[in-house]
Amino acid sequence: MAGESDQWFVAERSRALALMYLSHRKDLVITEQKGADIGLDFIVYVVKESESPSLRQFGIALGGTAGPASAEQLDKALRPTMQSFQRIGQFPYPVGLLHFTMQDDQGYWTWVAEPAVSKDAPQLLIHSEPHAQRIDRGLLDRIVERVDRWYDAFYARIAVKAS
Repeated sequence: MAGESDQWFVAERSRALALMYLSHRKDLVITEQKGADIGLDFIVYVVKESESPSLRQFGIALGGTAGPASAEQLDKALRPTMQSFQRIGQFPYPVGLLHFTMQDDQGYWTWVAEPAVSKDAPQLLIHSEPHAQRIDRGLLDRIVERVDRWYDAFYARIAVKAS
């Protein structure tokens, strides 16, 4: 039973740490995906001030471990998780994996479906290998900027005024 208790603790603490990191930005609306069987724990909406409501979203899957780990150790440990996303199906929007280590509360981010813009065309780069980076406010800002830039290209490419 101790194993189940540890798993519950890691899951709940990872959730709390994710909310703490994400809530630093006032332009993010975080919705939990409890009961949704899509492999994601949160859908995060980017809300632009002084604009109409935004449909710019990205998904986050959470993970966690009890002990500390380096980015290299996490890349090895997260490989099966990343490969499991390949079996879920295609994501129509950017998705990342946010992993926390409980002993030091350090978070790591890796893209699952990475937003990219090439020649003004939006692309989602689907990763089967993790490339963990320590998360901090600067990285969170860059994640949101990339998502925002991807949606700018996406809407410019597909939205056509009909009347």
